[in-house]
Amino acid sequence: MMKLLKMIGGIAICSLIGGGLTYLGIPLALMFGPIIAVIIFHRFGVSFAVPKHTITFVQVTLGTSVGLMFNQVSLNEADNLFLLLLMLVVCLAVQFSFSFFWFYRKVGWTKQEAMLGSVPGAMAAILALTDHTHTPPQKIVISHTIRLIILILLAGIVVGSDGDPQPIIELPVLTLTSTLWLLVIIAVGLGAGLILLRLRVPAPFMLTSLATATLIQSFLDTPLSFPLMLTELSMVLIGMNIGNHFIVFPLSSLIKNIYSSAQVVIINIALTFLITVFASWVTGYDISVLLLAWAPGSMEAMTFAAITMNLDAGFVMSNHIIRMVIIQSIPSIALFWQEKKAKRQG
Repeated sequence: MMKLLKMIGGIAICSLIGGGLTYLGIPLALMFGPIIAVIIFHRFGVSFAVPKHTITFVQVTLGTSVGLMFNQVSLNEADNLFLLLLMLVVCLAVQFSFSFFWFYRKVGWTKQEAMLGSVPGAMAAILALTDHTHTPPQKIVISHTIRLIILILLAGIVVGSDGDPQPIIELPVLTLTSTLWLLVIIAVGLGAGLILLRLRVPAPFMLTSLATATLIQSFLDTPLSFPLMLTELSMVLIGMNIGNHFIVFPLSSLIKNIYSSAQVVIINIALTFLITVFASWVTGYDISVLLLAWAPGSMEAMTFAAITMNLDAGFVMSNHIIRMVIIQSIPSIALFWQEKKAKRQG
């Protein structure tokens, strides 16, 4: 009982810190706040544990949220649609290939660490994969966190800091019908996820929730939205999870990994810029929109930047949703076939 109360108290403290930073207008503060809180409290001998099934909860939340958003993408008005999507895939491939080469060849990570650390975005999905493959997540978490911090800082520099404070608590407005459909999506996602879990498919609940939400929403006339408070809670929990990975490293090793990760992110941004220049020249599409749409992560920050700059925010968000669907699915499938191949050879 005391352990449960201590866990709830830790979540409450991290939520309050994240909420305070959110009120100050800091992007993704509900995730960064708990990371900072866990690290600081650890220095004073206080540890914050996370619930046992945190990764499953985050998988269902993330998969359902993205699946419901996927039906809202606004790519129909874009010219050269197929070419833009093809170049998005090429951009993802370049970002991943360079990062993998850097981490594996130059930094000396294992192939598994390099592959998971190189995926451009979807940190919650990658944490689920590290949990499945039993890959030590510390380096991977640092890589993704540094990428996210740099992208948010760049978006903040471009946009400025005149935005209104974000809502800390927003009670869900749900009808009985929408609530029932959301419960159906969650139930089917969990049930199908358990089947994939038995088949040892990585991040199973995220894949099934994503597919279920996308399929059910496509048949409904009324758009569904996942309760914001559950999404915020998942951000707090994933932030606490990341913070607990950070405290494992000694300071010298932490600085070394941060330096290596920052180099990868900066070079990746430069490569993305070159690809968007070429894509803009071929398609005639605004280079600023393409750069925000194809940035290696942080859909929230990039979409906010597009809105503030009066650019096509729908196109930016749509590309990030497609990117998230791709990078949440491909690594899971690749690891599944890799494990299957290893069993055959064994």
